[in-house]
Amino acid sequence: MPLPIPSSIKRMLLPLWNGGNRLAWRCGEYFDAIRRRRFERCVVCGKFAPMLYRRWVIPDELERRWGLSPRLAESLARKESNACSRCGAKSRVRRLAAVLLDLYPTEPPARSVAEWTRSKSIEALRVAEINRVEGLHDRLRGLPTHVFSDFFEGAKPGEFVHGVRHEDLTCLTYMDNSFELIITSETLEHVPNLDSTLAEIYRVLAPGGRHIFTIPLLPGVAETYSRMTRASDGRLTHHATPIFHPGGDWGYPVFTEFGFDILERLRAAGFQSEMWFGPPTEDDLGQVFVTQKLAAAGSEDESTQV
Repeated sequence: MPLPIPSSIKRMLLPLWNGGNRLAWRCGEYFDAIRRRRFERCVVCGKFAPMLYRRWVIPDELERRWGLSPRLAESLARKESNACSRCGAKSRVRRLAAVLLDLYPTEPPARSVAEWTRSKSIEALRVAEINRVEGLHDRLRGLPTHVFSDFFEGAKPGEFVHGVRHEDLTCLTYMDNSFELIITSETLEHVPNLDSTLAEIYRVLAPGGRHIFTIPLLPGVAETYSRMTRASDGRLTHHATPIFHPGGDWGYPVFTEFGFDILERLRAAGFQSEMWFGPPTEDDLGQVFVTQKLAAAGSEDESTQV
């Protein structure tokens, strides 16, 4: 019969055990990238690196509540992982970065966002990153005109929490025509009122300005609908199976399930809109959306304080 291990020894060994498990897990991710030849030059950081696939980012509970087939779950996991081992940018973020480089070219052409932000022609671009975009954030903050905000439940509009500005997409505190570029990624589904959000983004964009973003969009969903709504007193009403990201039953509530009519919804809000890398299929859910606020005839694009 083995001798019992004293609890004090167990507490000492636990960090080593956990660290060993994490190391083994990470080694497995690198081995899988090598075996499947998932190496590329990252369009965010510019480094040639393995891209790490993580199936566990789509938990079983999320898969069940969302009604995902195994094939869709695998595709969604690729979108939410295949992360650059150097900067952490996920597949969807690298695609968003590729759109940035294409729509805002530099001379000489930038091969990565890291190079792009150092270009003189980009330094004056008024950019708002609303909610942190992992991997991309660390590069964008090098821009002198970059404005970053996150959402903190219970905070006052425009208030700084731990040094970060709080903004609610349904009632932004920025002035009209403040930005030439707004970036969000997997955010719009979590705001309780899509129409007011689109109106606010339109308001704070300068004429000709763009909103570049990603959202979850599954093939076969024809019309955008509300999974839940929030009353003025904060009460939630469920209209479909409640889903939270990232856990399925925990995390941020999903208010909107997007359908193929999303481009029509965006155009109805006043934007010129297009989908890149689309349409979504069972094997590719990494679409990027670009909307643009068209300049009205005779209007002037004046800089405003943010």
